[in-house]
Amino acid sequence: MQLPDGLASSRWARRLDVAIAAVRAAGAALIELRGTIHGEEAAGGQLKTSTDLAAEGWVLGFLQGSFPDDTFLAEEQFEHAGKPWPGAQTYWTIDALDGTRSYVEGFDGLCVQVALVEDGQPRIGVIGEPVTRAIYVAAEGAGAWKLTDRATRLTGSQLQSRASGMRFVDSTRPGGPVGALFAAHQGQFVECGSVGLKIVRVAEDAADVYAKRFTYKLWDVAPGEVLLREVGATLGTWTGQRIDYAGTRTHYTSVLAAPAALYADLAADLAAELGSGFSE
Repeated sequence: MQLPDGLASSRWARRLDVAIAAVRAAGAALIELRGTIHGEEAAGGQLKTSTDLAAEGWVLGFLQGSFPDDTFLAEEQFEHAGKPWPGAQTYWTIDALDGTRSYVEGFDGLCVQVALVEDGQPRIGVIGEPVTRAIYVAAEGAGAWKLTDRATRLTGSQLQSRASGMRFVDSTRPGGPVGALFAAHQGQFVECGSVGLKIVRVAEDAADVYAKRFTYKLWDVAPGEVLLREVGATLGTWTGQRIDYAGTRTHYTSVLAAPAALYADLAADLAAELGSGFSE
């Protein structure tokens, strides 16, 4: 499918074309193999399969073959190397199977996602949802889009203040500090598996808030952050801190994605629930 005009005329058009092709092909292969793959529990409660590495090899190889001089931060490669990330201003993030547990257990919440960080900020994001064959794409200043048999521009949640019935997205019903907010605002629950797709649900106005305490990495959130920014939403931590894509840190432990008008208040509420000593 041809890119929408705003994306096609952006300075990242070629990188977008290649990233979309890589994500789409990896997603199709994952679906073809589904049902034949079994996972093994890894450190931190993560489920790992042979397809995690295989899918990353495809996406990474495709991108490296097209852009051999670029730098890459790929989940499996990085974690197998066991070396600290030195930090970079410009690089790709690759998460070729986000939602491995959903993949193995037969649920829909899985995605393939990549982002290009340039000058310390994610500038393009591509998230493929293999089960529906939808591709979510965003580039700085060119909007966020859902590509199926046609291109649909995303608008994001339109909430301007905390309200009854706010839609909270997660894989299980919210508990802890998020559960307290959920109860206080008589929240609606939107179920979704992978981190990338939870962020997508906020960007496409299927949910209003994604908030959770857990360990996640740059590659989990960089693609979705581009989508959120393009629809007027914000991603960061419960302390109001933005993710630092230019430094050496790869892991964070709290995430909040919400419309920009709600982000600061929600972050303050969540931090207060954890107490004055809370720091990211």
